[in-house]
Amino acid sequence: MLLLFLYASPVFPAQNIKIEIPEIIYTSGESFSLGQIAKISGGNIRTRKELSSIQVFADRNKLTRNEVLRAIEESDASDARIELYMPNFSRIETPDYEGNFTDTSNYQERTPASLVPIIKSLASWDGGLEVSATQPIPDGKLIDPASIIPGTQGAILRFQDSNGRIKSINVRMNWTQNVMIASRNIKKGDKITANNITSRQMKITKPGLYASTPAEIMGFTADRNIKQGEAIILRNLTSSNVVKKGRQVKIIARLNGITVTADGVLLEDGNIGEYVRVRRADDKKSVLRARIINENTVEVQVN
Repeated sequence: MLLLFLYASPVFPAQNIKIEIPEIIYTSGESFSLGQIAKISGGNIRTRKELSSIQVFADRNKLTRNEVLRAIEESDASDARIELYMPNFSRIETPDYEGNFTDTSNYQERTPASLVPIIKSLASWDGGLEVSATQPIPDGKLIDPASIIPGTQGAILRFQDSNGRIKSINVRMNWTQNVMIASRNIKKGDKITANNITSRQMKITKPGLYASTPAEIMGFTADRNIKQGEAIILRNLTSSNVVKKGRQVKIIARLNGITVTADGVLLEDGNIGEYVRVRRADDKKSVLRARIINENTVEVQVN
């Protein structure tokens, strides 16, 4: 489960910056910069660079959420409002799995295609991926980067052989994903149904922009006209105002600049903006009163 925390300065105007750290981090050593292991988005370039340079330290192959929060709070990024998405801890693993080229006995078979499972693992990507390179694949283990953002078109990969020598190559990447497409013209105000959508594979440069499954958009309403054959963009849809009893939601509680989340279940129907009863998924006796933010999120007021 991903947990969300926020850190904000009470003095400076807040910038909204999102930091995402995966459950498994493929890297070497016990200390590394935040930019090596995390996806950092939002805010201005200066603050993102400051956050990227922050050093964090693993403890016995684990990077804890508390360590990341401590490092952020001690940094100079005091004008940022940080949303940190990560588990209680992320596991540190040295890239030493099939396809990392630790075996140097079969050099000729190291094609760009053999990089695909490694890059998909670093990007936590389950869609399609094609990789091309103009240089031979070096001997040794892939040591950098620690992660790759899906949609990235080019990257420099660094390999270290058994003698400690490091070589780099440039690769090009083509990412594809199943995307929902309008099978007929959809007018503004129309609901999305199985009769007006289909799917096809598309090249992706910005993950999360398009709907990839019918379940994501079924019953939603179009905010603008969508032409037949046009890819359906999630931000161009809105859901029904009524959120039904039994729906799984994310419970948010904010206190003193820190936000904590937990999984929950609605105990009654409600409109967006209304207060309803909700219980935590991990504690059936914990019933809370929360305001519906959207169809997936409710907020508990903490005094």
